[in-house]
Amino acid sequence: MDEYTEAINQIRRQRNERVAADPLDWLNLVGLFWLEEGENTFGSSPEAKISLPQFSQPISGYLLFKNGQVTVHPQTDMTMNGSVIESRPLFTDKDQQADLLEVGTLTMKIIVRGEVTLVRVWDREAELKKGFTGFKYYRIDPKYKVTAKYVCYDPPKPTIRVEGIGTEIATFFMGQAQFTLNGVACTLEAEQSDEKLLFNFKDGTNADTTYGGGRRFYLPPPEGNEIILDFNLTSNWPCAYTPFATCPIPPKENKLNVRVEAGEKKFKE
Repeated sequence: MDEYTEAINQIRRQRNERVAADPLDWLNLVGLFWLEEGENTFGSSPEAKISLPQFSQPISGYLLFKNGQVTVHPQTDMTMNGSVIESRPLFTDKDQQADLLEVGTLTMKIIVRGEVTLVRVWDREAELKKGFTGFKYYRIDPKYKVTAKYVCYDPPKPTIRVEGIGTEIATFFMGQAQFTLNGVACTLEAEQSDEKLLFNFKDGTNADTTYGGGRRFYLPPPEGNEIILDFNLTSNWPCAYTPFATCPIPPKENKLNVRVEAGEKKFKE
């Protein structure tokens, strides 16, 4: 086995190990709920606004959503970040570190998407995670590692990221990668993602062998006018595994008129 193939295989093995060991992985998600102004009860009762059979009590407490802030009011044994619950508004995923609420096997976290506030729920004993044996990939093929011309946008181009749950987020295209793949001229817009570039795309395989919602990879911004795109490192969005994720839809500019038979395949047939 050559050095390049072994390096990709090692990345894939490490990813499998990381996912298997993480109790808050996407495969552990069991719920995503929109918070409404006022009391949002949680428990095993179908009457609870946040209803899951894994809760030990019909009503285990409630989340009070008021003036854009959330506080928790437990009616059963719960912890926050592994300790006693503090009487203060909960930190969300928009803060430096979100609070984690633990009750039984479940963990809850408040997330914000645009103007919407939600609660995401994981189960450490989720059935999907118990059956996890690894992700599925195409055979590693060096021809899908391509050198592209990179055109940096100065200034960056404003755009709107549309997410699968319908929310819209203002963001920027930072530049464009121009390349040829399987004899077809292609371009991909590079979206801002913290300090990296996000390449969120669809291609001809989405109808059969890969996740229909598109795939992605991240790269650091190049220092010059070239960037290496390695489609063997392409991975699925979390929405390929769970309906409880909030993945962005690939921009219309990033629909490739070619089959990219590299990287991650469908999680389930």
